[in-house]
Amino acid sequence: MRSGRAAPPVSESIESRENRWLKRFRAALSGESGGAPARRGSESSVIEEEIAGIEGARLVATALESGIEIVALLFSETGARHIASLEPLIPPEARLLRTSDRLFAFASGTETPQGVAALVRPRAGTFDDLISGVPLILILAGVQDPGNVGTLVRTGEAFGASGIVACTAGTIGTANPFSPKALRASAGSALRLPIARGISAPVLLVQLRMAGVRIFAACPDDACGHTASANLRTGANAGGPKPLAPWEIDWRAPSALLIGNEGAGLPEELVRSADAVVRIPHAQHYSVVHQDNSRGESLNAAIAGSILLYEAARQRGLNL
Repeated sequence: MRSGRAAPPVSESIESRENRWLKRFRAALSGESGGAPARRGSESSVIEEEIAGIEGARLVATALESGIEIVALLFSETGARHIASLEPLIPPEARLLRTSDRLFAFASGTETPQGVAALVRPRAGTFDDLISGVPLILILAGVQDPGNVGTLVRTGEAFGASGIVACTAGTIGTANPFSPKALRASAGSALRLPIARGISAPVLLVQLRMAGVRIFAACPDDACGHTASANLRTGANAGGPKPLAPWEIDWRAPSALLIGNEGAGLPEELVRSADAVVRIPHAQHYSVVHQDNSRGESLNAAIAGSILLYEAARQRGLNL
């Protein structure tokens, strides 16, 4: 814990919607370009300069405790009651701002604002962060729903993942883990767990293989591309990875789990690049229309990823 200030100074009182700091908070809390000015350069350099907006006393406290860079804090008249409890955690370089409840509501990204928000600069996770210890890496390839991304980040931290990678799958990108909705869904886990972005999925898989990490593609048989789906249904390999149940994999070894898009799943080229496909068995139900037994809809990305991460944690002896 940082040594706090006797009485945190208010660096600026915001009294207009045109205030530049209020505009930055409004942009960040709505998920618009991270609240940072537009920049030119590589994707990795833009990510390093990104500023994220977080809102709510609990999430702001999590950010302060995580040790990430705090750019500014904003308190409304109502939210000022939280200053005393948060003050011991506030770094001296953070800018403190106050405004009215009305102007805070203008900047807020929630329907019932608590009157506490912060602009933070998230850490950019590195490849070395991902492979530290006995790695268990969660790779999100085209997971577009920020709620699913946040849930998977939260589950990843709970079940001992060494890091998260958010990358594209073909032309489909992954939702920003530091967007307001994803941050809320992660309950602050995104501020603690190493998260790497801006890495090409095929390049990442090559690097992981060179580092001795086995790669498992989570892939229901209706979302792996036509060739891969046929292989899964028949059990044929045909040059691609063999499907395994979650408990058939040795998750105690260095491992990476690929989770694909909610609708399209993983691109076939990523599935073929994996060491094995992992498939969660489903119960069958009787279809009145087709007069036979069939499986229900596949699990969504967040549920499937959570089940697989739990199995990995169970095998690794995590104290649950």
